[in-house]
Amino acid sequence: MIEFLKKVGAGKERWEDLTYKEAYEANKEILNEKASDIQIGAFWSAMRIKYATAEELKGFIDALREETNYIDSDELNPVDLAIGYDGKNKSIHILPAAIFIATGAGAKVVGHGNERVPSKFGTTYQEVLNAMGCIVETKPDKCLKALELSGFAFYHQKYLNPKLSALLPKRQEFGLRNYLNSIEKLLNPFKTTKVLVGVTHKQFISKYIQLGTHVGFENIFLIKGLEGGIEPHPHKETQIYTNKIFSLSIYPKENKDDFKFTKIISLEENANICISILKNQENPFREWAILTAALIIISYEIEYDIKKSISKAEESLKFGAAYESFEIYKSLTTNKKIIF
Repeated sequence: MIEFLKKVGAGKERWEDLTYKEAYEANKEILNEKASDIQIGAFWSAMRIKYATAEELKGFIDALREETNYIDSDELNPVDLAIGYDGKNKSIHILPAAIFIATGAGAKVVGHGNERVPSKFGTTYQEVLNAMGCIVETKPDKCLKALELSGFAFYHQKYLNPKLSALLPKRQEFGLRNYLNSIEKLLNPFKTTKVLVGVTHKQFISKYIQLGTHVGFENIFLIKGLEGGIEPHPHKETQIYTNKIFSLSIYPKENKDDFKFTKIISLEENANICISILKNQENPFREWAILTAALIIISYEIEYDIKKSISKAEESLKFGAAYESFEIYKSLTTNKKIIF
């Protein structure tokens, strides 16, 4: 590790970028506990100051890919929700409702993550799912079954990459973002070709596209959404970028019952909001959930037009398909019998 630290930690006037091979070897040493805690902290700090190049990120992620337990989703080819693992600390999660609205419209959707990840240490959408009565499945065979029957599956990091998950206490002690935050969400554990990526800063878009292509994604949608997630801003324009030749902007529907995030609500309150939406009840967050679901529908490639995607999302709610999809997933993850 010392040889890599000498390159990236030599100071602004003298630092050097790592080659792909060096970045790969450095991350392998960290994953395999061949570097001391002091060396790991110094390396993460140096990379924060220098910023990782696309080649370095490819080396880092390939070291992780060798340790990843992949699930082959085959012809299901779901859309991967590549969201930062560090959650939210300023707004609620509407994504759990949006996921099942999208699956009710025919999309196949997968997610993955962990909890208490720096720098936000925020609430994650899978914690909201748990509060909604879903015990988020982790083992590959049950994940695949959930995907087939409900349209959704969640794969926890401690199962998809145990060595990466084992680094979490060190990351928590470090307390800041490092390159792992950028690459863990792009591991593509379901070996799919479609991804919806949450972006915080525009300058990372090009790197995310290069990295996404590197791990097998062919259709890449990047959303500069709320708190760096894929949920569009509920009150203003949201920008969407792709690896194709187009980008677009979407605007929220005007709503006389407009809402604001005036306080941090509990997991139970957040769960109740999502369940209320899935039951197609009147709710100030309903239009926001529909718009989020429409973006998932577009990235899954059921529709390419935002208005038509919104229409499909509305039908999913109106005719009960969204709530049915949620109930199936909940039944699968709590081992209850499913009645078709």
